Amino acid sequence: MTTKKILVPIDGTERSMHSLNFIKENYSPEHVELHIINVKELVFIDGISMSDEIKTSEKNGRDLLDKARAMVSEFKTEASFTFGYAGDEIVRTAEDIGADIVVMTKSTKKGLTRIIGSCTAYVLKHAKCTLVIIPE
Repeated sequence: MTTKKILVPIDGTERSMHSLNFIKENYSPEHVELHIINVKELVFIDGISMSDEIKTSEKNGRDLLDKARAMVSEFKTEASFTFGYAGDEIVRTAEDIGADIVVMTKSTKKGLTRIIGSCTAYVLKHAKCTLVIIPE
């Protein structure tokens, strides 16, 4: 069996961490290269970003990635934190790492785009690899 490169975006919600459980339940560690990403959107006010918020956001994001990596410690795992628009960064990262699959958790909101989430809908439309959307 060939090794699959799987990208798992997490946003800090318990819901997004279910994607990692899905990986553990459905894939063997010896056949997966896992990449976990956390994206923080920057908010600029009058063209100025708040530097303390940037430092805090990055620390929180890296702590979240450490927690996620611990959950799947039996897998070969890379993790990255970045600033930007989540959909754009997920699609870009999937292309950069040559992901075979992106695994995301669906939204809890109502309505078609809201059911899967606007970020997930963006990834679905733009990703060049398989997208797996798992229930909460």
